[in-house]
Amino acid sequence: MSLLTPLFLLGGLAIAGPILFHLIRRNTRERFTFSSLMFLKHEPPRLSRKSRLEDILLLLARCAVLALLALAFTRPFVRQSIVTDLDTEMGKHTVLLLDVSASMKREGLWEKTTAKALAFLAQTKPSDGLAILAFGEDTRAIVPFDQWSATPEEERANFSRQALATLEPGWGGTHLGNALLTASELLDELDSGQPKRIIALTDRQEGSLLEGLQGHAWPDGIQVEIESLSPDSIGNAGLHLAPRRESDLNASGRLRVRVVNSEDATQEKFQLAWVLPGDTNATGLTHIYLPAGQSRSLDAPPRPIGQNWRLALLGDGENFDNELFIVPETPEPIRIHYVGEEKGDDVENMRFYLERAVSRTRAQNVEILAHAPTGLAGKLVHPADRLLILTEPVPDDVIPEIRGFCETGHPVLMVLKNESLGPTLSAFAQSGPIPLTEEKPKDFSLLTQLDFEHPLLAPFGDPRFSDFTKIHFWKHRRLDEGRLPGSQVLCRFDDGSPALLDLPLGKGHLLVLSAGWHPADSQLALSSKFVPLLYSMIELGREREAVKADNWIGQPIPLPGTAEAGMQLKGPEGNVELPVGGGTFRAEDPGIYVLSGPHQATFAVNVPPTESKTAPLHEELIAGLKLPLAPENPEQAELAMAREQALLDKELENKQKGWRWLILGAIVFALFETWLGGRAWRSPAVTVETWEAA
Repeated sequence: MSLLTPLFLLGGLAIAGPILFHLIRRNTRERFTFSSLMFLKHEPPRLSRKSRLEDILLLLARCAVLALLALAFTRPFVRQSIVTDLDTEMGKHTVLLLDVSASMKREGLWEKTTAKALAFLAQTKPSDGLAILAFGEDTRAIVPFDQWSATPEEERANFSRQALATLEPGWGGTHLGNALLTASELLDELDSGQPKRIIALTDRQEGSLLEGLQGHAWPDGIQVEIESLSPDSIGNAGLHLAPRRESDLNASGRLRVRVVNSEDATQEKFQLAWVLPGDTNATGLTHIYLPAGQSRSLDAPPRPIGQNWRLALLGDGENFDNELFIVPETPEPIRIHYVGEEKGDDVENMRFYLERAVSRTRAQNVEILAHAPTGLAGKLVHPADRLLILTEPVPDDVIPEIRGFCETGHPVLMVLKNESLGPTLSAFAQSGPIPLTEEKPKDFSLLTQLDFEHPLLAPFGDPRFSDFTKIHFWKHRRLDEGRLPGSQVLCRFDDGSPALLDLPLGKGHLLVLSAGWHPADSQLALSSKFVPLLYSMIELGREREAVKADNWIGQPIPLPGTAEAGMQLKGPEGNVELPVGGGTFRAEDPGIYVLSGPHQATFAVNVPPTESKTAPLHEELIAGLKLPLAPENPEQAELAMAREQALLDKELENKQKGWRWLILGAIVFALFETWLGGRAWRSPAVTVETWEAA
């Protein structure tokens, strides 16, 4: 029998109260006066013997009530001792986690990690089970459990040391949460009564990702040990690209970067400059003052002319995150072919407005190439060709070339500015004759029934941009959409005739606009919808999204055409193996990557920004994760055991609830005491008093 709150036993001292009350003699409440004694002097009775206890049974009942109440408040229970892993001869299953993230490149960290790992291997017994995992952005097995078990006992230590010798820190982030969860799953799969533990050797830096640990249900019997390793010198500053804002897209084209300084930094003065690999000279030196624990965004110095330049942060003792690889921004070339007889300076024709609707930006360089109807043959072969606009009938021998251009994924816009384009439309669509008739409304026509679900009009789906009622059409051409099997009407005029149709051809689209945008036909070119509508047509000709210019190590990068023949990817360390069957690519080294072949792209990969946060994780954050942490020394182990025993005691007492029976006994004795007290009250003690003459 054990007591959860033994201090309440002091309440048992209240038993002295009934005993004292019973020792005090009491006088009778009933007095009888005799007339013959009225002239005698009153004198208290002389005691011939000492006070003695009376009504023993009543006294015992009262003492029992107080004793039972005091004992109930102590919350007694039957104790069970916790099971401890004190058997040192019993084998253990251990998962050894080694941090190979970029922050482990700091001076002295990896040497300390390997020394700790080798010391642990020296203590591992033949009866133990061991798995060695390396983690950074992802977690991979170096020595799995089954490989350890399959290796002869006398060779296990040597085999593991050889596996450790092949490891070195990479350039990825630190996903400590994923590593602990992976190790937990490996141990949970083992059907064994042996103790299980996870030992993580890491710098436990502030940028570690801990997703998934909060609220995770840890299997019983697993203990986690996180051994924090410190570099030879504290503090670190890092350089990264700053998030772009609309205000940054100015004509100067200055690059926006962010410099961060860790909370434990001792250095506050740095320089920002462009450098070449292997060259000690720096260009565009910019001085920066940044106190510890702060970050600052600023414009980078202008990039020098030439290749292989990289932006560097100078003055920091740790260099693993001080270089930034940047792909020079070059506008994407886009060519639009326009077939028509107009001159570029004729304000009455469509070409004039088309050439002024496009411009050179930081992202795109759109070029308008005008052709006569007879001069288009052999011109649709450039990789930058994105859109073809037909405003005049073309020879029949050119139509197969135009159709092939469309079927390979390019949009073709046919503007029906007069009835003469009917034969060209029917020949291009390979349908029957498509007659066109000119419609001239009394005042003007408006666009209705716009299909904002179509990719061409999807940018206008927002209610702020969906109003087309301010565009007036003075005349248009009427055609029967039934003559174009498979076509989709994207919008109509208010008289019900089609205004814009889409006929899919292979991977491309034949777009038919039944009115021109020149002043004689409409106000379309003067409206705010003309330019975005034109760029939406250009985007229809983009087969895939362009590769993002800046990426991080470990980030999935979708590459176009990786499954096609002739595609090659070259990185900073040479040729890189492309993903089998296409898909995404994950870089392992920072630098500039060049994709060549049918699809071309150049992109940069840098160290994740989280790796620059090298200050240690706060203990409160680790404690809040509720990890089953193992004690670090015998004193802590004893304290943890005592804490666990206390929790078990509380749980057992809560289940047994022995105090309820004690309270019930106290109530029974209280009722019994009440009954006995009533009887004693009705039978008072007799007191003999003496009187003497006055």
